[in-house]
Amino acid sequence: MKVEGKVTQWDKRADSGNMVTRAFCPTCGSPAYSLNSGTPELFFVRAASLDDPSRFAPQMIVYTSSGFSWDYLDPALPRFEKMPPMAAPR
Repeated sequence: MKVEGKVTQWDKRADSGNMVTRAFCPTCGSPAYSLNSGTPELFFVRAASLDDPSRFAPQMIVYTSSGFSWDYLDPALPRFEKMPPMAAPR
């Protein structure tokens, strides 16, 4: 994956206590990716930011507690009402 140009970042404390950094386009505000201090090895890409989102497959469903009843959730994927257990806050 290649990220070009500058992004604006916004930090917010997650339910877990970890810091979540969200990156978005400073011009249009479109979300691009996010980082979580509890899982520094992971880079969470927003599917809407991809030229071809079909190249990637979902691995899990998080925050099912705040989802819409009409949204299809693949029954084969692991589900979590909030974020799944991860590393302790840093």
